[in-house]
Amino acid sequence: MTHWHERWTNQQTGWHRDVYNDLLLKHWPAVGATASSNVLVPLCGKSLDMDWFAQQGHTVTGLELVSRPVEEFFQERELVPEKEEFGDLIRYSASPFVLIQGDLFNVQPSLVQADVWYDRAAMVALPPSMRVAYVRQLLALTKAGAMGLLITFSYPANEMEGPPFSLPDEEVEALFSEHFELECLERITLEDERDRGLSSTHSSVYRIIRR
Repeated sequence: MTHWHERWTNQQTGWHRDVYNDLLLKHWPAVGATASSNVLVPLCGKSLDMDWFAQQGHTVTGLELVSRPVEEFFQERELVPEKEEFGDLIRYSASPFVLIQGDLFNVQPSLVQADVWYDRAAMVALPPSMRVAYVRQLLALTKAGAMGLLITFSYPANEMEGPPFSLPDEEVEALFSEHFELECLERITLEDERDRGLSSTHSSVYRIIRR
């Protein structure tokens, strides 16, 4: 947790973008979310993508470990959220946004039952040892039939110590196949990531359906 606090404090937030994610805009229609859908965004930071979901008529539930981006998210939108504590979690609410600050693994299903979910940078922020628990938590916090959009980042794992950690396609399929149906919508080579010193980088976009 200290690592992520330091990254936000020192503004070392290279994953944060000042534009909507282009793969989200391209592939979200494949998810088939209705205007009234509640979208779960794990490890949301203060992502602008949450604004885009709101513009589509969705309500948004974000999960974030660090308090600073949560507070800045509401301040930057001139929203004053209501705050409610649930153990070591704090829920910030200002329609159409609910951001829950704290350890995402401590979020109970009674707090979140999402219709759809979106992961652009959550799984790749977690070391492989935590990913089974992450998928179980997605299963717990979504409704039967919920659909998700997962955007991965992969590279030869021996070439860099994450985060972001490499998430290859075969690991995605192994992690999700028991309780979810998967469809790879696109796989692209990321030429703009060469400055990391990696020999190859790829991103895959998955539509994932909870059974």
